[in-house]
Amino acid sequence: MKRIKKIWLISFLFVIMLSFFPVASSLMFGASESYVSALVSQSSLSLASGRIHTVTVEDPVTGDREVMSERDYLCGIVASQMPIEYDDEAIKAQAVASYTLIKYRRIYGTPAEAQSFLSKKELKKKWGEDYVRNYSRLRKLVSSVYGEYIAYHGEPILAAYHDYSCGVTEYGGNVWKGDYPYLAAVESRDDVCAEDYRSTVRMTAEQFSSVCSEKLGFSLKGEPSEWVVGCVRSDSGYVMSYTLCENTVGGQRMRNVFGLRSACFTLKYEDNAFVFDVRGSGHGVGMSKFGANLMSLNGKTYREILGHYYKGTKVIP
Repeated sequence: MKRIKKIWLISFLFVIMLSFFPVASSLMFGASESYVSALVSQSSLSLASGRIHTVTVEDPVTGDREVMSERDYLCGIVASQMPIEYDDEAIKAQAVASYTLIKYRRIYGTPAEAQSFLSKKELKKKWGEDYVRNYSRLRKLVSSVYGEYIAYHGEPILAAYHDYSCGVTEYGGNVWKGDYPYLAAVESRDDVCAEDYRSTVRMTAEQFSSVCSEKLGFSLKGEPSEWVVGCVRSDSGYVMSYTLCENTVGGQRMRNVFGLRSACFTLKYEDNAFVFDVRGSGHGVGMSKFGANLMSLNGKTYREILGHYYKGTKVIP
């Protein structure tokens, strides 16, 4: 009887070991790519291991949800933010900045906004027959820096980035409330070479007045030529505020409501129309993606690029 119980106990322990072995091996030696998918659906194991991070992405149109590895999620972010034609070190810099923002949002939330993302399905449609080659290169570059993040005094930073500046980036504190010493204004001279560096928006007095009334909440009085009273700019040249009649409106606010590419602009009333002369694209804070690419083409590494745009920081492996 004791012999039978002993055999039964050994058999039971053997079955338990067989069922546990795949998970145990993944924790000790690192899960292979094929096994990551198996762990994705087992969130408790994923969180317990501390090695495999998953993200749930929801399609804003269909509401469909997809669970994927954090690395695939990062690839989708980088692909949506930076042209695949950009140089290797620029793409790696973008990957580190985007990963840093993921960590920042988990800790602090706002003001870091959710980053745009392109699924593999969307990338196949975008890249067509070049999808396999492009995605293979993208994943290789992202994987080479995956897990690295930008830190200031040991903490992940608000790693803001934009398309291209007006030639000088903007200080982060002028865009978001708070003190961001690492988001200092730095030169990015080559941004003026961007294809759409300058853009123009024209509108009639009626259209201009309508935007102020509907989106800014005030009415303009008197002659249109007297509506624009004054302007305050930052040291980088970005609009801090414009005074329209007796109303003061922030530069980033005007950029949004008037559909401008940047808050670095001039506003004039000429030939019976209001004309915005705009320079750059984006809020102008942090890394210029266009500038990062040119730095990469000139032989700078991704760490040097990040060190230029985010002052006093270190890349933590």
